Order: sequence, then structure tokens, then C-alpha cells
Amino acid sequence: MTKAPNTSLLRRLTEDELLTFQHQGYLILHHILPLAELQDLNDELEKRYQERLKKPEIAQDEQKRNQIHGLGADSERSRGFAADPRILSLVEDWVKPGIALFSAKLISKGPNEPNNVCHWHQDEAYWHIYSESQCRMSIWLPLQDVNRENGCLRVIPGTHKKGVIVPHQPRSSQDHGACRLSFLPGERELPNTVYCQIPAGSIVLFSNKLCHSSLGNHTNQHRRVFILTYQEATVTKGKDGDFAILRSA
Repeated sequence: MTKAPNTSLLRRLTEDELLTFQHQGYLILHHILPLAELQDLNDELEKRYQERLKKPEIAQDEQKRNQIHGLGADSERSRGFAADPRILSLVEDWVKPGIALFSAKLISKGPNEPNNVCHWHQDEAYWHIYSESQCRMSIWLPLQDVNRENGCLRVIPGTHKKGVIVPHQPRSSQDHGACRLSFLPGERELPNTVYCQIPAGSIVLFSNKLCHSSLGNHTNQHRRVFILTYQEATVTKGKDGDFAILRSA
């Protein structure tokens, strides 16, 4: 069992970091959570992954196999991460008034899945049907080191600035990969693309309107990412039963 975090050492974003997030739409922060805690979470999610493989309709579908949604509703450990003061202190100056959990999910790329791309998209293209938020953002937390070879997050800085959702089109269920509501195939390399290659325990914060994607996994190990999405507490609807007010407005 992991120890409770020391709340006297909470880290908040600096003024420069807030400006970077405002202008670029994303921010990388290194060494936020210890590896031992990530291993506990990874162990739980591995059990869930293996249970899901027993269902043929899931095991045979690459997207269903590699995604577990609703973790804020049915995983005590995931709920604990979502409400962790070390995480909330990093979003409190952007997500306000108050902080609510919109969703919590695991996105995996299995070993040797080079075609498991996440196509170019904006998260808000998926989420606006649930509720409208002025400051929705995500914490992208890899449980293993991520790089170009295993499918790290790719972003296009500044693409959130116009505050609009570009037209997205559904991709065929026969297509490989995930994020099938997209505006371009994930294999495309776009100008100014940044590869967020970071070690486990580091995080990427990014805006709900930032254009992003990821390539497939060319290694023989899993690449798992735990994604927490937050919004202001005055927007009282989330996704997959995950919604919870973590700090009142």
C-alpha cells in the first residue's frame, strides 16, 4: 500500500508555466509521481485488461481491447489518483471555479501493435455532446516511459487558440487504431508536430481543443497511459459515470 501524499509539498504551476500552457495549449511536467505508485495502478489495470481479453467481442477489437473507460466510477485506486492533491494543485489555477472530474480512462497500446495509431483529433469533438466547458483539460500520465517507438503523445502547439473544433469525420470500424472520430489519419506528420517523450511519472497537461495524436507501438512491451480530464465544478455533467465534484466552486 502506498503512503498518503505529503500535502505540505504540493506543487503549483509557476506564472511562466501558466503562460506556456495558455499560449501552447500543453505543458510537460517531469517527475510528478513516484514509480512505486504507478506500479500499483498498472498492476490493477493489468488485471482488468486480462479480464477483458476473456470476452471475444473485446479481444478481437483493437480499440475495445486497449481502452478502459469509466475508471472514475468503478476503480477506487483510479478515483484516488483523480482526487490526489498533487494532481489537483497542478490544475487549480486553470480549471475554475472549483474542480470536477469529467472522465478517467486507460488508453493502451499492446506490444507489437504498429498499426494502433490514435488519429489526429481534438478531445472536445468527442466531449461537447456531454457538456460545455470553458476550461476542460486533461492530465496525460504514462505508466511506462514513452517515446517515438512505443507511441508517445504528439501535439501541435497553439492549435487550441482559435477555440473552435475543426470538422471531424468518423473512420471505419475496420480501420486500425483508436480515436476514430478524427480530422486526419494518425500516420500523417503535420508541420510543427512535437513528440512528448517523457519518463513514467511525468505528465502532459493539455487543452481540450489542442490537436493531438499518437503513432503505434513498435516495441514488445505495453504502453499504458492513464488520462484524467477535469472541468470547472459549475459544469455538472461528465462522462461514463465518472463525474465528481472534487473541489466546490
